[in-house]
Amino acid sequence: MKKIVLTVSLLSIELFAFKCDSFDKSFIEVGNTRGSMDGYISKGSRLDLSSDLNLKKTANNLSAKIQKGFKKHKFGFKISKYKYSGKKKLNKDIIFNSEKLAKSQMISNKLDIKWAKATYRYKIEDSISAGIDLNLLQTKTYINQNKYKKNIVIPSISIDYSHDLADDIMLKAKISLTPYGKNRAMDSYAGVAIKLPSKRCSCLNIGYQVSNLHIQSSKFKSNLNYNGFYAGMKIGF
Repeated sequence: MKKIVLTVSLLSIELFAFKCDSFDKSFIEVGNTRGSMDGYISKGSRLDLSSDLNLKKTANNLSAKIQKGFKKHKFGFKISKYKYSGKKKLNKDIIFNSEKLAKSQMISNKLDIKWAKATYRYKIEDSISAGIDLNLLQTKTYINQNKYKKNIVIPSISIDYSHDLADDIMLKAKISLTPYGKNRAMDSYAGVAIKLPSKRCSCLNIGYQVSNLHIQSSKFKSNLNYNGFYAGMKIGF
């Protein structure tokens, strides 16, 4: 009798666990990340974000995503914004965007990144999907009033994984990366989705994000690393 009860309970979990997160559902999601950016930029001198520009502070950054799901296919679009600022007294002479700045000069610095991502996923099985991302990137670097803007498009391959932990909790992990080339993007996430009481299948996503942007051209180079916590509200429709 105990075996029968246990079998029925397990079947119930399998049948009812997180039904609203099925592959063919569509949703919108708005979230916030809180994290730090490090690495370097080079438009003349190579400048470390932390030691040269003092852009090491943790900041809140916004993102929004919309996705349309079908039986075997998903299409989405996501945009994220990252903004960092700082002041620094130069400990060396530097050149930025053809302008020379002398040692001991106080500089005000900003780094603004807009990261838009068009996504496609194909369902391999219930818990795994794979596809491609098209990363549309804009970086703006300011030192005092001198600004340099870089726009670039970087494709990447992606894989998503999900697993039901309980009736209302799901483990989610995903990674998107460019395996080779001078310009590469990597974006990874791991966390949990907690279902909220709503007829529209809403849930709270909480996790940790790690991203990297590597850009290399004849006039501009950068390697930017982001690490931070993410929390977002997802509403199905």
